[in-house]
Amino acid sequence: MNDRRPSSELGHLFSKLRTSSAAGAAADCIEVMAGETEQVEGLRSESKFGNLTLTIDEPVSFGGTGTAPNPAEAMLAALGASIEVTIRCYAEFMGIQVTSIGVDLSAELNNQGFFGVNDAVRSGFPAISAKVKIASIEKPDVIAELIGVAGRCCPVLDNVRHPTDVKLSYEHTTPTA
Repeated sequence: MNDRRPSSELGHLFSKLRTSSAAGAAADCIEVMAGETEQVEGLRSESKFGNLTLTIDEPVSFGGTGTAPNPAEAMLAALGASIEVTIRCYAEFMGIQVTSIGVDLSAELNNQGFFGVNDAVRSGFPAISAKVKIASIEKPDVIAELIGVAGRCCPVLDNVRHPTDVKLSYEHTTPTA
């Protein structure tokens, strides 16, 4: 990384946390994230993480209430936001001036995978396009380095790019009258 220094409160906080992480044992650096989601009306779900709630839905044309992004769109939003957070944190840490960051995302789902009518078709996205839009007075090579760091260090991007073991289990209950 470049030889610049943090230029903001966020940059100094990031530097402190990064130094602490580098000095700690790997087991001490685990950040546990847990939440729950439940369908509350039709296909609309509410996800709770701590005291925060996120609503996810389907469009009316697919049986939802049309009040929130669908699960695939929420995943794309999480990817874009994680890329933005990673770029901002590293920009501040590296002393790179960035005015604004955005990500244009697009992907295509083939519904044959979701409906299980074609085993050769994935139920998820076969590819995702993520175009970072960044406003900065910095030179292109500095921005390219910053994007490269984000490409290596963004946690949601890592989960999307690499297989992640998901242990799917269930709990069966009988409804009470």
